[in-house]
Amino acid sequence: MWIDKQLPHLAAEGYELTSDPNSEYNCIAYAAGETDRWWTHIKRDDYYWPDHASRTPSIASLIEVFVGLGYEQCDETSDQTGFRKIALYADQRGDWTHAAVQLPGGEWSSKLGPDEDISHHTPESLDRSAYGEVHCFMRRPL
Repeated sequence: MWIDKQLPHLAAEGYELTSDPNSEYNCIAYAAGETDRWWTHIKRDDYYWPDHASRTPSIASLIEVFVGLGYEQCDETSDQTGFRKIALYADQRGDWTHAAVQLPGGEWSSKLGPDEDISHHTPESLDRSAYGEVHCFMRRPL
């Protein structure tokens, strides 16, 4: 499987496929709760980016996206009853690279580009070379 070859750290820690490949949406849309459009700062008719956020690749712009959706930054990484929690990732330049969602019970879920959704044990399970590092955690009440 492609994941095992391209994401060896994830493969070693373990993951579970939770969907078939789908190019309709990406990790940012998935973290925002949508599965019918691709969210990115790149300006194209077939891409979406909320008007309330700066249209840049910076992690600050991605944080703006989720603040506008009712999220706040938090330090607590464990599952908190009554909250939906996400992890936002960035590369060394400070550009956003990925978003993951915490599932009830504490596992995490990611949409891998146009490929599958997966569940994984921790936000750090994803390979840094492909997804960068966790920049921050955010939460909003359910």
